Amino acid sequence: MVKKNVWQRNALALYVLQIANYIIPLLTLPFLVRTLGAEAYGWLAFSAAVNFYFVLAVDAGMNTHGARLLAQLDPVQDPLCAHKSGILFANITALKMLCALVCCIFLMTLVLVTPAWRAQSALFAWSFLPVLGSLTFPTWMFQGMQVMHLTMVLGVLGRLLMTGALFLWVSGPEDLLWAAAFQGGATLMSGVLALMVLARMPGLRWCLPTWRGVQDVAMSSREFAVSEFSLTAVANSTVFFVGLVESKEVVGVFAAIEKALRAAASSFSPLIQAMQPRIVQAWIGCQEGVPRVLLPWSRRVALLALVCGLTGIMVTPWALHGLFGQAIEGHEAWGQMLCVWVPFSVTNMLLAQWWWLGSGRGRGYARRVLPGVILQAGLFFTLTSLEGVSWGIGCWVLGELLMTGLLLFRSGWLNDAF
Repeated sequence: MVKKNVWQRNALALYVLQIANYIIPLLTLPFLVRTLGAEAYGWLAFSAAVNFYFVLAVDAGMNTHGARLLAQLDPVQDPLCAHKSGILFANITALKMLCALVCCIFLMTLVLVTPAWRAQSALFAWSFLPVLGSLTFPTWMFQGMQVMHLTMVLGVLGRLLMTGALFLWVSGPEDLLWAAAFQGGATLMSGVLALMVLARMPGLRWCLPTWRGVQDVAMSSREFAVSEFSLTAVANSTVFFVGLVESKEVVGVFAAIEKALRAAASSFSPLIQAMQPRIVQAWIGCQEGVPRVLLPWSRRVALLALVCGLTGIMVTPWALHGLFGQAIEGHEAWGQMLCVWVPFSVTNMLLAQWWWLGSGRGRGYARRVLPGVILQAGLFFTLTSLEGVSWGIGCWVLGELLMTGLLLFRSGWLNDAF
């Protein structure tokens, strides 16, 4: 079992990283909105939303699968642990490279066949940098090997370097490409630093990938890939959908508000990620029913998320004004509606990582997720197109509530048994 002080250290490291990821956007997001203007920032947010699908294509399934396998290895009992870790790292990285190449070709095709996108081809190219960063920054490996302090150090350092460059170089709408390069290059910078650290990591023996090994990883992670891609893609599709039916000025305002609220919801992610290896091992060691550690922690996290959501409803209007000034005038209700979404989003993330994927029930998780995400995405896009953004957000919140019900059913939370 993962020692208590180990997961607490990992949780602390991830919270430091999350605080940095929260504070830095609070500095850069208002700066970009005010400096670039709502329309230029709308193009920046829309191009990032498009490329986020490609980030998911490189990450989905493989990260969860790799971290789960690493968490099951015991360096004390297994003398081949370093060799097995090296093989896993090589095969997953090779598969990620193949996915990144396919994504690059697909993005080039989309830009060439879409006239409005073709005019912003350079912007979409620079916004592809997070895909390369996802390829090079092995967060999943640091998580599985219980060295998440490396994720914190390298993640913060990469962000600070790129954020400093952004403040120095971006001074107006004409610097849109610089903004895309520096904003998207933070993860890539962290990944380059991570590769230098991995070269000296004692618990890892370098190996070359094999085609059979890459195929095995693809087959083993496909269930996680479908469910993770579906859930995360829809959960982060709002800016993309709004960008298809509204002006880029509206996209800029909506993206600024949505990113601020999404940062609040993601503040729970470090705790959930840090506990993941311990939860996985608890499920493995549990003969029947639900691990004892799971129910109390799930209730605490869900209750805390509910308190944060209710607090956000009260403080969001003046907080948004303080961040973005007159740019969000008349749109404060969007932020309050998204605050209702926060506790459901956190609960769904908890259910997915601890109750379904943590127990190895990836196939059952996919069956729960797919109907909900398809309905949620379809209704949001339809209502946003016909009635406007406010109706779309309301539908989005109801869809998240539906997802919570789907994930709770037969998860084991309600009856303490499968």
